[in-house]
Amino acid sequence: MKFPTKIGIAAALLWIAIKLTAWLLGISLYDIKNFVFINMFLLTASIAVGLYFVKLKESESNLLNDIKNGMLAGVPYTVIVSLFLYFYYEKIYPEFNQSKVYEIEIKLKDPKTIKDIQRSNPGMQNKSASEIKHEVISNTKSIYNAKFTMLVALLALMLYSTINSLLIAVIYRKVVFRN
Repeated sequence: MKFPTKIGIAAALLWIAIKLTAWLLGISLYDIKNFVFINMFLLTASIAVGLYFVKLKESESNLLNDIKNGMLAGVPYTVIVSLFLYFYYEKIYPEFNQSKVYEIEIKLKDPKTIKDIQRSNPGMQNKSASEIKHEVISNTKSIYNAKFTMLVALLALMLYSTINSLLIAVIYRKVVFRN
């Protein structure tokens, strides 16, 4: 197994450990912003560290190989974290999704919220309050679904790791490892 792949797997396991520790301690369970930023940092760091050590060993390489070597750290990280998110929201902590749906149900009990939805969405103007509630709750349930979360995480992290691999490879070629 190549070194960048090991770094990607180690970073993913570190993020999983942080997420599970926070869950066990009850820290920041409903505010996911901190975990998103930690996730982004660890992915970026794993790409940067993995590519750095590959560049130290290689004497000649091109930009495409550098991007590929960066992705060797990013792809395992992406897959492991996305699969973990599925199991986290499906088996470990399904209460998160249920609480988000419940929050929407509470908001929809207010007639002012229904009126705001009708004003902001032209497709909802001719619907009754019960139809609007049903449609909004249905959409919310599909969004706060473990499979949907996994797919969004997989796509977003894959795009993020590709862009990071490109940017870090360019920075290393132009600044750190000048020829």
